[in-house]
Amino acid sequence: MNNTQKFSFLKYDAAYISDPSNLFYLTNYKNDDARIIITKNENLYISDKRVEEEFKNVCPHFRFVDIGEGGGYVQKSLDCLDNFKIKRIGYEDLSILNHEYSMFKGFKLLPISKEIQKIRSIKEEKELLLIESAQKITDLVFLKILDFIKVGISEIELECFINSQIFLNGGTLAFDTIVAFGQNTSRPHAHPSHNVLRERDIITIDFGAKYNGYCSDMTRSIAFGKPENDYIYLYQLVLEAQKASLDKLKAGMSGAECDALARNYFAKYNMDSYFTHSLGHSLGIDIHEKPLLSRFYKGIIETNVITSVEPGLYLPNKFGVRIEDIVVFCQDGVRNLTKSPKELIIL
Repeated sequence: MNNTQKFSFLKYDAAYISDPSNLFYLTNYKNDDARIIITKNENLYISDKRVEEEFKNVCPHFRFVDIGEGGGYVQKSLDCLDNFKIKRIGYEDLSILNHEYSMFKGFKLLPISKEIQKIRSIKEEKELLLIESAQKITDLVFLKILDFIKVGISEIELECFINSQIFLNGGTLAFDTIVAFGQNTSRPHAHPSHNVLRERDIITIDFGAKYNGYCSDMTRSIAFGKPENDYIYLYQLVLEAQKASLDKLKAGMSGAECDALARNYFAKYNMDSYFTHSLGHSLGIDIHEKPLLSRFYKGIIETNVITSVEPGLYLPNKFGVRIEDIVVFCQDGVRNLTKSPKELIIL
């Protein structure tokens, strides 16, 4: 089954697709300058003629429609819909641009973003393999990071090294790499700066490779020199919270139930107020996808959904710890794709 066939059950005459990630999902072809129309009988790919030959080699089940000189993707799409005599259109209500939406006067527009999110959340075997390959690159780069770290380097220097190693080992960047030293580790999404590494600093790195369009994601916290006892205590709490979560996570739980595994563990030690984000998020083509492992997410996590599992504790103006793996949800538990060590590393 190609991915366009997964749209057959949705209640509209055609689906209009403009979101770049959804374009890639349906075609396995990277080109943001395109639109797709899916009907019961035909799939149209509307783009510039310069990509036609390459696209046809990748996606023979689409009919390529050239926008023509001076043409536009939206107007050409409207022309095609008029030719099909179609009036009920599914559209991406969470991502369509306002000016694009305004051009569909006279059509009945039906929101389908959440349905597409659901379809994309359940990964096929080929998608699981691509994410696993991306994580293998991430794990390999982590070992190189440990050898590179030395006193006096800046957060930006380490960020650049990580990024270069991802490229050199066959990947691209899944997202902007996070590197934080010392007090900066108390901010979950700190931006790398010219702050330099000193003896007995704490290091947090959050990074991931993308491989053939699919993302990985990993966070590790490292001690550079002998850490203070408060940090060792915090690290062990986070590590044990992750282990407690991984032991009990399985398909069929709600996102809120998943999040509660770590949150309740921290609460036993009166530390839950320092856990300032959710336990995890799904990932795939995008680094953040639905569903979420969040106390606010009541939806069910199904088999073959991949999420991060990333408990963290952050003491303001002192330091923070986050440990993040990615896992595949199965009926009887989860399969961890992350192989990097997570016991406390002291360099």
